[in-house]
Amino acid sequence: MCQTGKEIKLCTCFPATMNKVVHHKNSRKSKNKRLNDFTWTLDRCLGFSNTTMDGMGYMPEKALSEDLTNERMLVDLNSKNCFDFDYEPQEGDNLSIYTPKNHIRKHLSFIFENGEWIADSYLPFMYKLEKINYGKVTFQDKTEDKND
Repeated sequence: MCQTGKEIKLCTCFPATMNKVVHHKNSRKSKNKRLNDFTWTLDRCLGFSNTTMDGMGYMPEKALSEDLTNERMLVDLNSKNCFDFDYEPQEGDNLSIYTPKNHIRKHLSFIFENGEWIADSYLPFMYKLEKINYGKVTFQDKTEDKND
């Protein structure tokens, strides 16, 4: 697998413009910045849903970009802490990573099962999920140990 020199970090920080109303002149510049961010949500599965609902869900992709693939994310998730907050995965936790907003948002999905993350997703409307945290995906240059 070809890896770029980037390290994936799942940050809970958002740009200051995320929740601001931006007026006329600056709106396009700010909007374009927001739309270029990959985002993530972390949910805890609480079991089957008590309600029945019909609808359509989108199946997860295998890759969203050169740096965001199932294979790469599984290596990172299972070998280190990619989150910027204290988090201990629990059985059934679901991490979803989304493309920047557009007409149809594509995503990757991972479930923590038997002590490791796997590429899988919950069927929409069948399970009750509780949001644990959310944020944006950042890519940082890998730092090499200078003592080598």
